[in-house]
Amino acid sequence: MKARLLSPFPFLSDCQRHIRRRTLVLSLILWAASLFYSAKAQTLYDFGFTRAPHLVVTTAQDTLSMPWAGGMNAVRFSEIDLNLDGSLDIIAFEKHGNRILPFLRQGNRLVFAPQYIHRFPRLHDWAIFHDYNQDGKADIFTYGLAGISVYKNISQDTLAFELLTDQLTAQYYDGPVNIYASPDDYPVIADVDGDGRTDILNFWVLGKYVHFLRNYSTDPDIFDLRLENECWGHFAEAADNNTISLFTDCDNKSGDEPLRHVGSSLLLHDFDGNGLGDLLVGDIDSPHLILLSNHGTPDEARMTEQDTAFPAGAPVELLSLPAPALVNLPGNATSSLIVSPADPSLTKSQDLNSVWRYDYNASLQQFTLVQTDFLQSDMLDVGSGCRPVLFDWDNDGLIDLFLANYGTFDSARTVNGFVTSSFSSSISHYRNVGTSQQPAFQLQTRDFGHLRALNLQALHPAFGDLDGDGLPDMLCGQRDGTLTLVTNSRINANGSPTPGFGITPHFQNIDAGDFSTPQLYDLDGDGRKDLIIGNRRGLLSHYRDTHSSGAPFFALVTDSLGRVDVRDFETSYFGHSVPCIYRDPQHGTLLFCGNEQGGIFYYKDIDNNLDAEFTLAERNMAESVNGSACPLREGKRTGVAVADLNGDGLPDMIVGNYAGGCAYFEGSAPLPHESGLSELTTRRPPYPNPTTGILHIPHDGDNATRATIFDMVGRPIQHTTGDVIDIHLLPAGIYILNVEGMGRWKIVKQP
Repeated sequence: MKARLLSPFPFLSDCQRHIRRRTLVLSLILWAASLFYSAKAQTLYDFGFTRAPHLVVTTAQDTLSMPWAGGMNAVRFSEIDLNLDGSLDIIAFEKHGNRILPFLRQGNRLVFAPQYIHRFPRLHDWAIFHDYNQDGKADIFTYGLAGISVYKNISQDTLAFELLTDQLTAQYYDGPVNIYASPDDYPVIADVDGDGRTDILNFWVLGKYVHFLRNYSTDPDIFDLRLENECWGHFAEAADNNTISLFTDCDNKSGDEPLRHVGSSLLLHDFDGNGLGDLLVGDIDSPHLILLSNHGTPDEARMTEQDTAFPAGAPVELLSLPAPALVNLPGNATSSLIVSPADPSLTKSQDLNSVWRYDYNASLQQFTLVQTDFLQSDMLDVGSGCRPVLFDWDNDGLIDLFLANYGTFDSARTVNGFVTSSFSSSISHYRNVGTSQQPAFQLQTRDFGHLRALNLQALHPAFGDLDGDGLPDMLCGQRDGTLTLVTNSRINANGSPTPGFGITPHFQNIDAGDFSTPQLYDLDGDGRKDLIIGNRRGLLSHYRDTHSSGAPFFALVTDSLGRVDVRDFETSYFGHSVPCIYRDPQHGTLLFCGNEQGGIFYYKDIDNNLDAEFTLAERNMAESVNGSACPLREGKRTGVAVADLNGDGLPDMIVGNYAGGCAYFEGSAPLPHESGLSELTTRRPPYPNPTTGILHIPHDGDNATRATIFDMVGRPIQHTTGDVIDIHLLPAGIYILNVEGMGRWKIVKQP
């Protein structure tokens, strides 16, 4: 089956339309806005934020080279020419948040290059960069609609892509079929048989065998994939573990196929130098890679040996589903093997040590372990789930940075074949050692308050005097929804200001719901701090201090402050709200709120309006990229901290994500609203979802809208051209709704 372009128009990422085509027009708009900021000027965002990746962060050992790159938990590396200078740079795709991390090759080092993030389409689950048409430009293969989507690299003067196909197809038996891909698999996208064309190796939907899809096309821009071998390599993977059986006859007619394929990673490479492609295999809930050695022929692969402790000397031990990649790093004559987990679970990764680098040792003729925190050690990375909080702890007039986490990896155990990892939460303190115009952060401790020993998860600090002694204390939310008070007794017996802490769990018996995220702020202007708490539901609770003096006592006012709800029912029942209330001289009291899906919600009209609904101004804050407003892409379960850190009167913003790191944005001049950028975030999704039958579909005004329901294998089941579809006859389960020109949603059909 041949895959052709779906549209003659280039696919443009969030900002390419503006970056490539409207630079001059936008510059004129900004110039006019600066001269005529009045009612006649174009509507502007309330704030501008520009990424500042070089703000200094130091540890006891050195200065971090890329502190604000955002951390890593589960990445896969590829090569691509980012700046079109003819040399291949490095790109990493972070599964825990669907983030793109570009790195430019500069001499013998890699430099984080966030200016390229918005050049890429939005990708999810997995991404492999491979030049399929041999034009010297790396294209993108990524998870699509229960299959494989392909974006063609059409770069000329700047990096750009267009959608080649939504669902790559192949000829199977009697006709064309969408190629199956799991969101948890990494297939092989490569020239498998050495004929110069891009082929595919993948596990079939119910299969323990690897299918070889050979490309017969004579046109490099067109795929003509056909099932060449349904048991490539003559081996089988067990249904519920990573056991490999060699010399199998692959008799699919015996009825021994497993009911499901749970997830595997594949890498094709000639490891033994015999001219044939060997295969590295990773498996879900396993920390190991297995090397299968190919001793067949170019026309018939046959795996005859397996190495379950690869590489020799320091085998991979990465939870879970280790995904290998080969890339050429600066300063190396041969490719390095980079391994990181691909398990979708957020609570398995060895977070701080989850990117293992092996360099090839020619004298030993094997890959040797170099480090287990490749690039991570150059970043601010606190493990899993980074949430920043800004507070001047030492009262020196400079705001310090605190980074809370869900936890860092402690240990793991396997029960009935499934891996369970343990995490302990802690709070890192970075003291501001810069100036009032130029902040700089220096690590003081990775365990502020000595809380890691309590084995809690998802600590989140708020700061204020909570015992009436005039010193700042720390109030921590946590996974179970309760609060832990950490009192500050900074003056010791000798009178020196040495910090000391006393810990009191279950503060005032407050329970605001799982994953509580408190903030102390005088919301009602009565001179006493209120307590605002986010939670997993995505709502905010408000507690008022009922004591007129001394230590506060908090009473619940509402568990739905401002009608704030940061959930996205299209993808999750949870919201994981992380509030940051900020007082702006021009706009008054404002709320910035992180959430489960990674947006930063922005609310205003809060002052004198506590009993009503806050105005949702933005569902996702924008950053300024080359004069265009681009929605933030900072990953999953974001936390946000806002303050004027450089004294210019504009709010600066730090955004944390679940991969353990954060990004820093300086306040800048507000940009004009671009209606196209907010369309997807403001359009109402299909509802109700979940549904027992009737589903209301988004539509474009009075125009007819074509919608299709697909099953999870990618087969179309039901169509409509209206704005309602009845699916009550479908079995209960998960489906995909595709609405032409408007997007796709996961639909849950209830019994």
